[in-house]
Amino acid sequence: MNWKRMLATISGSVDHELLLRNEYLVTENPILKNQIRGRLQLH
Repeated sequence: MNWKRMLATISGSVDHELLLRNEYLVTENPILKNQIRGRLQLH
């Protein structure tokens, strides 16, 4: 496997992993927001 093909394969894997994580967070955020009552205090 030449380096260009290897780089494309690795980049595609990373992109797919980031897409899955982003989809998870987009789904999780509204669920967590519904569990918060009032304003969040950050210290």
